[in-house]
Parts: sequence; C-alpha cells; structure tokens
Amino acid sequence: MKKIIIIVLMLGLGTFARAAEKNDSTKRDTVKINNQLRKLNEKLNDLQAELTKVQNRLPDEQAAAEEASKTSSKAQEKSRSEASSAVGGDTGDARKAAKAAKKAANETGDAEDADNKVKKDQKKIKDLNKDIEKTKEKIVKLQQDQV
Repeated sequence: MKKIIIIVLMLGLGTFARAAEKNDSTKRDTVKINNQLRKLNEKLNDLQAELTKVQNRLPDEQAAAEEASKTSSKAQEKSRSEASSAVGGDTGDARKAAKAAKKAANETGDAEDADNKVKKDQKKIKDLNKDIEKTKEKIVKLQQDQV
C-alpha cells in the first residue's frame, strides 16, 4: 500500500512540475517575442526613415542628371563643329577642337555619373521597399504567434 501511495504521489508531483514548467516557458516566450517585436519595429522605423531620405533626394538628382545630359549634348555639338572647322584650318583650330573634345568627354562622364547615381537610388528605393515588406510580414507573424 505504501508503494502505491508513493507512486501516485510521484506521478502527481511530476505532472504538477511539468505544468509549472510549461507556464514559466510561456512567460519567457512572451518576453522573447516582445523583444523581437520591439527590435523589428525599430528596424522598420529606420528603414522607413532611410526610404524617405532617398525619395526626397531623388528628384534633385534626376534634375541634376537631366541638366548634365543637356550640358553634355551641347559640349558634344560644340566639339563636332570645332572638329569640322579644324579639318580645313590651322593649328589653332586643331587646338580648339582638341580642347572642345576634352570638355565634351568630361561633360559626358559627368552625365553618366549623374545617371548612375539616379539608377543607384532607384534600386535602393526598390530594395528598401522589399526590406520594409519583409519586416512587416515578420511583425505580423510574431503578433499572430503571440496570440
């Protein structure tokens, strides 16, 4: 009889210990999820701030790229006219043509740089939007797991 009582008592204590352990792990999981949610919300805010910053500077960069493209076209046209006049002219005309060609090459390089900067920012906006969506999905999933 004593053995049966001891066995029943041990089983009861084991069940009680498991239930207490499960309750404690739920509290720990909730704290862990809340910390993850806080970090994800901070990350989301940072991503949105960076996105706003890039979106605000993009129109200025696009205008600068367009202006650089116009300047490059004008420089190339001047270079062409100087080159055509240098064909039948003297060494002074050849120097002017060489100078105009160098200026046109520099302006074209500046225009390409400005265009690359615009493309880079457009790609960054696309990537930031993807990161924001992923972060939002993680937040939603954690909130569903918490409930």
